[in-house]
Amino acid sequence: MAANYTVGNEKYAGFDVAAREALGALEALRGDFLLLMEQDIAAYDSYRAALALPKNSTDEKSARSKALAAAREQSTAVPERILGAARKGLETVLALSAASNPNLAGDVASSAYFLEACARAAAIQVVSNCSAADPDSANVRRRSQAADTVAHCQALREKIHAAVLLLILPISNA
Repeated sequence: MAANYTVGNEKYAGFDVAAREALGALEALRGDFLLLMEQDIAAYDSYRAALALPKNSTDEKSARSKALAAAREQSTAVPERILGAARKGLETVLALSAASNPNLAGDVASSAYFLEACARAAAIQVVSNCSAADPDSANVRRRSQAADTVAHCQALREKIHAAVLLLILPISNA
């Protein structure tokens, strides 16, 4: 919303280029998130389908185990991509926080809070799906990468929060 109402506003012409760039990036990101939502639904559906497979014979157990592993991988890879999208969104919002209509600063901050929450929710899915010990420690690496991305997202959100406060409460009034 902040980018939409900053673009083309003569009063904020100095922000127009940056706001247009942010608007384009955020509109593309909206499409990415919608696709990721569909992929997440499909991943969970594949996991449920794998759980429903028969497990009476050795072959059935093996097939079920392989299907569950594939579904678990898909159910982890999608939240990892969501984490990346949230980080990308926060990077874009950070740029927007310095180039938008100050009357819409609260909307800039709100988007940052939502994107950080999105990252945290995706990370907890990664942690949940990677909770088991594994011989090559891939799960540990994935959990660590998710935690690192959340920490980066939190740092970005904190910068956005500070920038928004400066828009709302200029230094002379802080």
